[in-house]
Amino acid sequence: MITKFGIHLKVQNINKSFKFYNSFGLKPCFAYGRKKFISKFKNKIPTVSENYNGIVFDISGSLLEIADGHIAVKQGIFKENIKSSKISAMIYVSSIRWVLNICNKNKYKISVLPKTYPWGTKEMVIKDPDGFVLVFIEKLSK
Repeated sequence: MITKFGIHLKVQNINKSFKFYNSFGLKPCFAYGRKKFISKFKNKIPTVSENYNGIVFDISGSLLEIADGHIAVKQGIFKENIKSSKISAMIYVSSIRWVLNICNKNKYKISVLPKTYPWGTKEMVIKDPDGFVLVFIEKLSK
């Protein structure tokens, strides 16, 4: 039986990626890494020492983890840019306007401008600092 779902993204720059995801209000629930990195989370969330840095966000019970290393992954993987948009994350939001405001404030490039679809959603697309595709979706009232 599956009890929870999560995605683990291998990132090039943990601080840049943390700032990006945090700007959308994602709340960290666990951090690991070197002293300097985890010191900003002490007494806020559980932390452990590790030889690489990572942080886990809880999004309504699903987990998004970003890390700049992993014991079972070759280090070169973390330096690669994502070249394909074949896999993307769908993030449901109460307002696309809210996402646009965050993008404008932080100068995030919008890949696909907001569009209303006949199935009752308004959607827009941006990419994270490593090129991972994020589709923001607002359900429209009937």
